[in-house]
Amino acid sequence: MEYFSPKVKKGIESKSKTISRRGFVLGLAKVAFFGIITSRLAYLQLFKTKEFKQLSDRNRYREIKEVPERGVIYDFKNKIIASNNQVYLLSIFPSEIKNLNEFFYSLRPYVDFDILEIKRFKREIYRHKKTKKYQAYIIDKKLPWKVISNINYNLSNISYVQPIVSFERTYSHAKEFAHIVGYVGEPNKKDLKSISENFLNTPNLKIGKNGIEKKFEDLIIGSPGKSVIETNAFGRQLKQISYKQGIKGKNFNSTLDSELQVFANKTLGNESGSVIVMTTRGEIRCCTSSPSFDANLFTYGINSFEYKKYLRDEKKPLSNKALSSQYPPGSTLKMLVAISAMENGIVNSNFKIRCKESTEYFGQKYHCWKEKGHGVVDMKKAIKESCDIYFYEVARLLGVDRMYKTALKFGLGQYVLDNFLEEKKGVFPNTKWKKKYIGQPWYLGETIIAGIGQGYIQTTPIQLCKMIAQIANGGFKIKPSLNANDNFELGEKIIENDDHLKIIKDSLDVATNEWKGTSYNSRIKGDLKFCGKTGTSQVRRISQRQRELDIKNKDLPWKFRDHSLFTGYGPVSNPEYAISVIIDHGGSGSSKAAPIAKKVMQKVFELYYPKGTNA
Repeated sequence: MEYFSPKVKKGIESKSKTISRRGFVLGLAKVAFFGIITSRLAYLQLFKTKEFKQLSDRNRYREIKEVPERGVIYDFKNKIIASNNQVYLLSIFPSEIKNLNEFFYSLRPYVDFDILEIKRFKREIYRHKKTKKYQAYIIDKKLPWKVISNINYNLSNISYVQPIVSFERTYSHAKEFAHIVGYVGEPNKKDLKSISENFLNTPNLKIGKNGIEKKFEDLIIGSPGKSVIETNAFGRQLKQISYKQGIKGKNFNSTLDSELQVFANKTLGNESGSVIVMTTRGEIRCCTSSPSFDANLFTYGINSFEYKKYLRDEKKPLSNKALSSQYPPGSTLKMLVAISAMENGIVNSNFKIRCKESTEYFGQKYHCWKEKGHGVVDMKKAIKESCDIYFYEVARLLGVDRMYKTALKFGLGQYVLDNFLEEKKGVFPNTKWKKKYIGQPWYLGETIIAGIGQGYIQTTPIQLCKMIAQIANGGFKIKPSLNANDNFELGEKIIENDDHLKIIKDSLDVATNEWKGTSYNSRIKGDLKFCGKTGTSQVRRISQRQRELDIKNKDLPWKFRDHSLFTGYGPVSNPEYAISVIIDHGGSGSSKAAPIAKKVMQKVFELYYPKGTNA
């Protein structure tokens, strides 16, 4: 039988092949599509489980850290300087809230917000969402307990809000202790890099910004608490999952005396300057700077107007002058120059010269502060009456390098406190210093003016107080501190010869307690006396023309007047307290600094020496 095979038309064959190809392509696409879905699901299940679980838990759970209570700061008599107020606030997570207007409207039955407050909070929340999306935001409105308890009772009906208990730092003498105790504030980006991870994302966290608050932050701050709560899809609290209580910071016992600090600040009044009082073993009883500011304003948030007002003030109220202002020490350095010259065998106490109105070295004239000079002077008289000509010659014979070595022994040109943010190091130059930093050789004229505390020398008030304290205690090295728990034993002997020390102490005694002494008008009458050395620190070069016109400090603009200095100690018979006073642009040391030192030392005697007690 003959089989018949019909021929397939050409058009039909082409169409069949096309359908087959399309089916194959579609089949591949289906396989690829479902393969991608399957692999994606496998990836999400196997590799992203933890991440999405965290995201899910973030929507379901809220972790809220609690600010720990900072340690209380006490003075050495256990009076409170810095403490804490308990405050009640509201915490929200801005990323959860879609409509802020509705949110604030929902809180109206519980919290009385005014329109300006709502506008401010909305602006801050928008900024917060951009930089701290998943962190809690604190509605900084101090609420009474009655309001908080009402919100807590109705918490299951309120969305996206959590009441928290926090603490705000408060200072009993906010102005008087502002510089040395410091204040707390919100951490900036730099602070966040240095603080412990435990404190990250802690609402209403405040950390020490300066002073004792900054220096002893690790001790005072404590450890934050933490609570975890479960919420529903509407952000309403269902239950508390866990709670860990924070640990309060350790209390800090300072060496300061509140009563003396307040008195010294009041005595300074409107003057720009500082007063420091320390024991001859290094316990700092008073460290005040003027003018001051209200530390509580910075703790609770200072407005821009007030802050700019502080910045524009020419007397720099935000600066801690006791630690950071640097001055030529003027005549307060003359005791150290005398000690250095005697210890190095350059001169002895009987060394005499004739003081005229001026003297000349290599064609350059150098003047004494007293127009007609002091006549023939020895060391004791030179210190008593603060003769410049005498110390020009002593400095010339001594040389700046030997003077520098003695200055280092007494702590000049070095930090007095350990790692205190505001403290400046000061400068005590020598020949190598000038070559290194200025690139020039040292000249004789620079040595001569260094002998009266001028030129490149820069000292801080606390350095001068330490210097005089070490003279007062018998020539022993000390390590001043604000921590009452530190060791205040005397260190190595830095004045080798007691005879040299006696000459200096006798000279300081007559400088205050004998007629013609530069601080004689500021002496304290009675059994308890004090003594010390005045200083006048020039801020400008006095021309010959100005000398001829006899222009006085009071006739000059404030910024061009000399600084007024005084360093001393008491009681004279048994020195236990040292003092340094510096008044910016106050004129001569005897006119401004010495009278203030007298009042403060009288307060010291009143506080620490019962009536009728002889020192």
